[in-house]
Amino acid sequence: MGKTKKIISLVMSVLLCMGLLAGCGKESTTGGENTGGGEGREQIYRFSTLDEPTGLNPITNTTEPDYGVQRMILESLVYYVSDENGVATIKPGVAEDWSMNDDGTVYTFKIRDNAVWNDGEAVKADDFVYTFRQMATPAVGSTNAWLFDGIILNFTEAHYEEGKNPEDIGVKAVDEKTVEFTLTKPCSYFVQLLDRAKPIRQDKYEEWGEEYGSSVDKMVTNGIFNVETWEPNVKMVFVKNDKYWDAESVKLEKINRYIVEEPSAAVQALLSGDTDFVGTTDPDWQGKIETEGDKYTKFELVDNAPEFYGFNCSNKYFKNPKIRLAFSLAIDRDKYNEDLNHGASSPLYSLVPEVINCGENLYKDMIDEDINILKDLEKEYPDPKELLIEGLKEEGLDPDPSKMEVRYATRGTSEYSKKSAEWLLQEWQEKLGVTITIDMMEWNIMWDKVDEGDYDICTAGWSPDYNDPSTLLSIYDPVNGYFNSKKSGWTGPDADKYHELIEKASLSTDDKERAELFYEAEKILVGTGVISPVYCAVGTYYKANYLKGYVLSPNAGVDYTKIFME
Repeated sequence: MGKTKKIISLVMSVLLCMGLLAGCGKESTTGGENTGGGEGREQIYRFSTLDEPTGLNPITNTTEPDYGVQRMILESLVYYVSDENGVATIKPGVAEDWSMNDDGTVYTFKIRDNAVWNDGEAVKADDFVYTFRQMATPAVGSTNAWLFDGIILNFTEAHYEEGKNPEDIGVKAVDEKTVEFTLTKPCSYFVQLLDRAKPIRQDKYEEWGEEYGSSVDKMVTNGIFNVETWEPNVKMVFVKNDKYWDAESVKLEKINRYIVEEPSAAVQALLSGDTDFVGTTDPDWQGKIETEGDKYTKFELVDNAPEFYGFNCSNKYFKNPKIRLAFSLAIDRDKYNEDLNHGASSPLYSLVPEVINCGENLYKDMIDEDINILKDLEKEYPDPKELLIEGLKEEGLDPDPSKMEVRYATRGTSEYSKKSAEWLLQEWQEKLGVTITIDMMEWNIMWDKVDEGDYDICTAGWSPDYNDPSTLLSIYDPVNGYFNSKKSGWTGPDADKYHELIEKASLSTDDKERAELFYEAEKILVGTGVISPVYCAVGTYYKANYLKGYVLSPNAGVDYTKIFME
């Protein structure tokens, strides 16, 4: 989610850039279907998003904007996409088929004979072996390697220099077109995870080094599209890859991806016919779109990606759990929803949203207690300022909250980022007597600061990589998570216990036991204020009625091979 995948600037807008809208959707047509131009319409899909990708190296650039672009131009062994009925499904990618041994610990994938890179070189098993070995190499600094920690044999030991080399990991080429994975234990979502492992090619990676994926002329692709032009913070243009093994099934000839920071401008682009898809939480703009008769189809979707604030637990204030929790409890989540999201979000009182499964059942249904952890704490601590002062005294600091010096780093410079920061400033002034300093900064700058531990409070969030609580809870594992102790500053007995619970859950094959262990871990993470969950989005989206094959599904991406303009 990482600097990944998973972290979102404004949940709804980021999902647009990756073609992935997680949640459940209801579709209605504002006045009926319109052919929108008939046979003469060009096969060009156009959309806008808030965020510029940090780069297109799939092992070091893994934020959601990065991944949203990479899934257009790079193909993994499999795709995890929506089918025509809106059901998330695993679809063959570079691999034409695969098999699993009896105990679920060895997977073998057969790569297509006609799968090639855009320069004509064949895609080989060695490409995936090299990719995973690079991910497991500590010096590379892969930002999505943690996904396979504890899953692929010897991966963790190589990744964290614990006695194994990257060559020792359980990924090998059986022959030129067959790659085999050996796991530490059965993992029900392993094949799903492979959708996130986009390949790199050794000769070009070694030739270009750190510049790999930094520009159009420093990348090779094997996916549905190629990057034609890239104007940073303005526009990216993708053209159909004629060398793609299934090019005959791809109807789109081009995709235009625009950076539009202002929500009103994004809606205007749809209304003026400059884009084909938009999301808006503004009821006034929704009304304007819906008065356009039969031009657009409306989608309402409940998202599964939590938005939260992260505290630097090494900070002189936030190393104290009471101080962290006071800041968390001072946020009126219902008011936040109404004031900033126009009611288009669901207040969040724990990290794992209610739509996430643990096995075949919803996580929330497998817990005997109320999963809304912060609601109980609001009753226990009705005055967060009193809790804050207790924490300040425990640390031997001035008990006057007005004397605190706290900086809040925004994740972007959009109007929404500005308004939400000002809302927090006012909320914490009123409830706690603390006046924060707002540091407005771009997405990538904020994440650089998080990587360095150079922040007090940051805006964070995570888009699930697979449908299981571990996809969210493991990111704060102090040892193996994306927000490890170096980034979060979280150490000590609570952090150690959290790591122990996450590890124990990863070894269990009983979903009920796993759910209970996850819940105990969540009570530590949220209950001690390491993070402050705020909301999950409820998005409203509109597509032009001539845009066909754009089907949405929980936890899965749009299948670009199915999209066309009618």
